[in-house]
Amino acid sequence: MNTVVIVELLKGIATPWPRLESDTHIISTGSARPLEDAFRISQLDLVRWLVRDYGFGELDAYQYATQAVESPLANVCDTNYTCVAKLRKEWLPARETYRGLHGRLRETAATLRR
Repeated sequence: MNTVVIVELLKGIATPWPRLESDTHIISTGSARPLEDAFRISQLDLVRWLVRDYGFGELDAYQYATQAVESPLANVCDTNYTCVAKLRKEWLPARETYRGLHGRLRETAATLRR
């Protein structure tokens, strides 16, 4: 399996916690102690992402995320716990987030795989 990871800084866009976007999901992370705080942070950041970039009202985003979120635990053995909250893109309105960064990075990765 070959993996290409590219990271780019977008100036002028505040993101309080690391966010990831794959071809299939948008993903928020939370890292804290105790585990409940890490979980809460990842969920809240995902709700805020839905409000900011997908046009949801705050309560609608909360309700939607409550029903559709996937929340695998990523790290429960380190000093801080890490949780992710992710939503399937196929269940979201089609939007370009972060100035279309995912699409641009996907194209760049495709050229590096050759």
